[in-house]
Amino acid sequence: MPGPRRQLPALLRTLRTQLRAAGLRQQDVADRLGVGVSTVKRWLGGNGLDAARLEDLCELAGLSLAELVEFATTEQPGKLTHFTPHQEEMLARDQRLFILFFALLNGRTRAQCTLELRVAGSELDRLLEALGRLGLIRLLPGGQVRVLAERWVAWRPAGPLARQFKLRRSFLDLRVPDEETLYMPDFFPLSARGVGNVRLLCEQFRRDLHRIAEADQKSAGERTRWHGTVFLLRPLDLAPIREAFETHPTDA
Repeated sequence: MPGPRRQLPALLRTLRTQLRAAGLRQQDVADRLGVGVSTVKRWLGGNGLDAARLEDLCELAGLSLAELVEFATTEQPGKLTHFTPHQEEMLARDQRLFILFFALLNGRTRAQCTLELRVAGSELDRLLEALGRLGLIRLLPGGQVRVLAERWVAWRPAGPLARQFKLRRSFLDLRVPDEETLYMPDFFPLSARGVGNVRLLCEQFRRDLHRIAEADQKSAGERTRWHGTVFLLRPLDLAPIREAFETHPTDA
C-alpha cells in the first residue's frame, strides 16, 4: 500500500526556485555557507540535509522555513518562475505587451485592463493572443484569462526587462514630494557580503509587496490605484564630502 505523499521534494523544488530568483548559483550558496558545491548539490537533492542546514538555505533565499512551506503549497506546478530570454525580449520590444502582461500578472481582469489601459476590441485580442503564443497566459472560454507565471516571476538582472524597468527621472524626482510619497533615505557602510544580504532582503520585500497587493484587491469595496516602488542601493561618492571637510576645516 503506497504511503502518504512526501512533501520534501516540493519544498526542495520551491527552495531551488527561490534561490535562483534571488540570483544565487550553487557556487554562491557554497561560498556563503563555507562548503563545497557538491555538498550544496546533495542538500538541494535532499541528501544529508538536516533542519539546521535547511534553515540556512532558506535564510539565503530570503525566506523563513514557514514561508518556504507556504510557497511550496501555494505555487502551482508548471507556473513560470523565470522568463525565458525570448519572452523577455518580446515583452521588452512591445511596451503595450509589457504593460498588459504585468497588469494581468497583478490580478487585473480583462475588463479592468480595458478601463485602465484604454485597450479593447481587436487590439486587446491581438495582444492577448501574442501573450498566449509566448506561453505567458492561457485564453479560456468566455474571454477569461489565466496567467501562467508566478506573481513574483523573475528576470535576468542585465536582461532586456531589467532595462525596461529603469524608471524615468520624473518618478525619482523627490525635490518636491507629494503627500502620498513614502521616502526613507538612509546611509550605512556595507561589505560585499552585506550588499548580497540586502539584495536578498530586497527580493523578499518585493514578494511581500505582491502579497499585500493581492490581499488588497480581494478586499470588498476597496478602490486601488497603481503605485510604483524602487529600492536604490549604490556606493556613495565621498570625494565631495572629503573636499568639504578640507575646504572648511573644523575650528580647533
